[in-house]
Amino acid sequence: MEITLALGGGGVRGVAHIGVIRTLENHGFKIRAIAGTSAGGLVGAVYAAGFSTETIKKTVKELDQDRSFSRLPDDGPSLLGLSSIYHKLSDLLGEMTFSELTIPFAATAVSLSSGKEVILRKGKVMKAVMATIAVPGVFPCQEMGGRVLVDGGVMDPVPVQVARWMRPDLPVVAVMLHKTPEGWSRKDEPLPLSIPGPTTIIEYLTKLRPVQAFKIFSRSMEVSSKHLTELSMKLYEPEVIISPVVGHIGILQNIDIDELIHEGMTAAEGTMNLIKAEANWMKKIQRSVKNQILPQPNPEIWENVDK
Repeated sequence: MEITLALGGGGVRGVAHIGVIRTLENHGFKIRAIAGTSAGGLVGAVYAAGFSTETIKKTVKELDQDRSFSRLPDDGPSLLGLSSIYHKLSDLLGEMTFSELTIPFAATAVSLSSGKEVILRKGKVMKAVMATIAVPGVFPCQEMGGRVLVDGGVMDPVPVQVARWMRPDLPVVAVMLHKTPEGWSRKDEPLPLSIPGPTTIIEYLTKLRPVQAFKIFSRSMEVSSKHLTELSMKLYEPEVIISPVVGHIGILQNIDIDELIHEGMTAAEGTMNLIKAEANWMKKIQRSVKNQILPQPNPEIWENVDK
């Protein structure tokens, strides 16, 4: 049974993607293409490079969550940096190019000059990942091919269209990371960024205006992303949507990695019958015929994907 994945953004919640992929593997699904945005682009790239979910989990656990957002010497304007993630990704991906990946993969970003979505499928995978996770204003923008790029989730929080464009004959399994637990209240929402140190100092820091401003900014981005995701799901209609219950977790806060992976696995298990129904040979033939009769043009919001 063959599928393609559209992995969405959500900061540290993206760890749940590991659980989703692991469950799909356990049920015998073959992932033939991956499109990822932001955190989904990060996890998707490493998996497409041939690393197991266990290796990805181990790498995430090796990150120092309290120091993950320190800056690199040549970082541009931004509130935070990605030095820890950069060095870990360098260990895994190195100079690997898209043509060397085990599974076809595309990351998305947004060009600040044109305002269009850019599909990254050529050149160094590492550079593409750093671009797709560049949350505007929070993490440094990335320059590629003369473009200044930021997080693809700004326009396309779950790249369903890209996944379908890569393999129009296969069902798109989309993963969105905004679902919250029943009865959970926004008033219980923690700061999106973990602050290390003694409790008294943390309490003082959280009351500072810049920290409170960041919380307001983060919450606004979350509201926008959630509604944009829901609209895109209705518009582009992926064959299957997997929604791990992780929406209550701040995008940059300390996490229980095993818990997030478990949530991803649980959510994926709940969709197995639907995925199997969409991945059967008859549906694959129907999609192939439909694409030959009515091929879909690239969306106008995409920049030339061959550049």
